[in-house]
Amino acid sequence: MTSQEKLNILKMLEEKKITTEQAASLLTAVDGVTSKPEPAVQKAEVVVSNIKDRKLKGKFKVEVKSADGDNVMITLPLMLAKLAINMVPAKKLADINQEGVDLENIINNIQDFADNLDDDIVNITSADGDHVRIYIEK
Repeated sequence: MTSQEKLNILKMLEEKKITTEQAASLLTAVDGVTSKPEPAVQKAEVVVSNIKDRKLKGKFKVEVKSADGDNVMITLPLMLAKLAINMVPAKKLADINQEGVDLENIINNIQDFADNLDDDIVNITSADGDHVRIYIEK
């Protein structure tokens, strides 16, 4: 719908030629004709389907060992990325897809990144003896 069409409908409403309900109905009808969300939703479902076929192996790990003895270990399976995407409603996936974000490519790149990573992502030892290590366990 063009802005001119919207203005015409609003002008008819202002001149009391149509009711607010009729104006709302016209705006919805004209918007519905020009915008077609179904294909985007279907495309998003295809992306999720393709993502489901890909196995993500490995674990994202964060280790923190403090000199004081406080230790933290966080382990997140890479499969968690797929689980998170599968929890997103189809309409939101369609919106993400329309914004140009390729979730299938992101998932594929996560596995490729993990497969090709031979070193730690982060490995820091402070002067106080605190140690932080972030890596992918294959």
